[in-house]
Amino acid sequence: MDTERTRHALGSGAGQKADRESEAGFLSGAEAFLSQLKASGVEYLFSNSGTDFPPIIEAFARASTTQLSFPTPLLVSHEAVAMGMAHGFFLVTARPQAVMVHVNVGLANATMGIINAASDNVPVIVCSGRTPITETGRPGSRTTPIHWGQEMRDQAAMVREIVKWDYELRYADQAIEVVSRAVSLATSDPPGPVYLSLPREALAEISASDVRTRKSVAAQLGRPLNDAVEKAAELLANAKSPLVIAQRGTGCGDFDPLSAFVDRYALPTCEFWATRNSLSTAHPMHIGRDPTDWLRRADVVLVLDSMVPWIPDQVAPPAGCKTIALGSDPLFSRVPMRGYPFDVLLTGGPAEAVRALDEALATHKDLDRTQISDRRRDVRARRDTIRQQIRSRIEAGSGSPMSPAWVSHCISQAKDPSAVVFSELACDPVAMTFEKPRTLFTVPQAGGLGWALPAALGAQLADPASEVIACVGDGSYIFSNPVACHHMASAHRLPVLTIVFNNGIWNAVRRATVGMYPNGAAAHANKMPLTSLEPSPDYCGIARAHGAHAERVERGEELPSALKRAFEHVRTSRRQTLLEVMVSY
Repeated sequence: MDTERTRHALGSGAGQKADRESEAGFLSGAEAFLSQLKASGVEYLFSNSGTDFPPIIEAFARASTTQLSFPTPLLVSHEAVAMGMAHGFFLVTARPQAVMVHVNVGLANATMGIINAASDNVPVIVCSGRTPITETGRPGSRTTPIHWGQEMRDQAAMVREIVKWDYELRYADQAIEVVSRAVSLATSDPPGPVYLSLPREALAEISASDVRTRKSVAAQLGRPLNDAVEKAAELLANAKSPLVIAQRGTGCGDFDPLSAFVDRYALPTCEFWATRNSLSTAHPMHIGRDPTDWLRRADVVLVLDSMVPWIPDQVAPPAGCKTIALGSDPLFSRVPMRGYPFDVLLTGGPAEAVRALDEALATHKDLDRTQISDRRRDVRARRDTIRQQIRSRIEAGSGSPMSPAWVSHCISQAKDPSAVVFSELACDPVAMTFEKPRTLFTVPQAGGLGWALPAALGAQLADPASEVIACVGDGSYIFSNPVACHHMASAHRLPVLTIVFNNGIWNAVRRATVGMYPNGAAAHANKMPLTSLEPSPDYCGIARAHGAHAERVERGEELPSALKRAFEHVRTSRRQTLLEVMVSY
C-alpha cells in the first residue's frame, strides 16, 4: 500500500478503527513525532492531555509492539506546572524537554510559562494539539462539540510573539523534519522556546515516514570579533574602577571561566537580579546583588548577559563611564525598548567571549599590575563592610514575625552545600552561601508567578538524588497551582522541600506603590488597597492532603529545629515537605 493510498484508506470515517496489523513499515504522525523527540535528546514529554491526544496515547500504548523509542510520558495536572517542570529540568541539566498541552485552552494556561522560558533563554519544545480541521471522513475528524468550540483561525498567534519559531504540522510524513528543526532552533544561540501545533488528523495519519530519525544540530555562537575584543580589553586594561554585572554568568556547568577572569584582574562582580548564580559567594570578587554604590564610581562596566543591568530611573553610570555588553544577543533584540548605551558589543557565546577577553587582557600593554593589587585590597575592604551589614540584618530579624534575611540564613545553614534552591520573591540571597554552580535560580525577569515550585519539581525529576528547595512567597505559592504541584511530588516521589514565606501581602505590589507614591495615601493607609492576601489559606493542609510533612513556624527561635526536622523527612524518608514561615515585609 503506497503512502497516498494508506492516507485515504484509513480515512473512511472518524469512528472506524484503523487495521494496524497490515501496516508494517508505516508510522503514524504521532509515532514519528515522538520518535524524533527522543532522537533529539528529549527525555520527557510533560503532558496535560485532552481530546486531541488519542494518537499520542495510542502510540505510547503500542510502543512495546512497534519497538519504537519515545520520551517518557509524564501526566501533569496543570499546564503551568508542566512548563515550570521543563524549565527547571533544563536549568540543572542543560537538556531541553518537551511539553504538550490541549489545543488552545491548554496553550492559554501554558502561556505564562512560555513567557518565563523566553525571558530566561530556556529552550522548551512546546506543543499543543489543534482541534480537528475536518468534520468527517478522516481518522481524527471531529467527534465532540468542543471540536467546534475550540477552533481558531490562527492558534499559534497566541504565542507567536513569545516563541522563537512556530509551525503547524500538515502531514504525518513531515513530522521527523519538523521536530528536528524545532529542536535545532530552540537550542541555537540565543536559546528559547518554540511551538508546534499538532492537528489530530496529522497525528493519526499513517505514512511511510523513514523510521531512521535524525540528530538535531544547534547553531552555537563562538568568539566575538577580534576588533571588539581588543576594544573591550583596552577599556578594561585602563580602568581604575571597573565593574562586572552578571545575570546568568557564562552558562557553563562550572564557575569557570568567569571565576578565573574576574579574580585575575580584580573585577568586582555584582549579581543584580541574577536568575542564576554566576560566582561562589566566597569568591573574593563577589560583591552581592546591589550595584548602586559601585556603579556610581565606575569608569568601565562589563555587562555580562544581563537584560537589566541597572534601573536607569534610580541609578546610572557616571558621565564618561564606558560600557561593554557581552552575550549571544547583547542588545536583547526581542525586547521592544531597551535604551542602555553601550560602547562595545561582544556578540558571542558568553563563555567563549569571556575567554577571549581574558586572553586579550593578559598581554595588553596598558595592564597595570600594581593597580590590580590596589583594587583587590579595596574590594576586600568593601566586601568586609557589606558582610557586616548583612550579619546585622540577619541578627535583627530573628523575632516574630521573622525577616526574610533570618529565614534565608537559617536555610543556608541547614541545607546541603550542593542543594539547589529555587527562589521566587522569597529568599534574601545575600544572607545565604552558594559554593557551587547551578545551585541558585530565581524567578525570570518576565515575572510570571508560580514558577519556582514547578521548576524545583523538574530539577528533582532530573536528579532524584539531589536536595531541592523551593522558596516561595505566599502569593507565588498560590499561583503555582499547589494542588497540582503536590500531586506531582506525590505521584513521582519527588521529595522537594517547599518553604512558604508568608507575609500575607502582595509585597512587590506594595513596594511598587510606595516607590511611586512615597508620601501618598496608599503608603500611609492602615491597609493598602489591592495588596492583602488575608485570610491566609491553610498552606500546611494543602501539602498534608498529598502526604507531605508540613509545619507552620511563627518564631525565629523555632526555625532551626523545624528546618532540621524538615530535612530529615526529605533526606531520610524521601518525603515531600512544606514549612510555612511567618515573615515581615
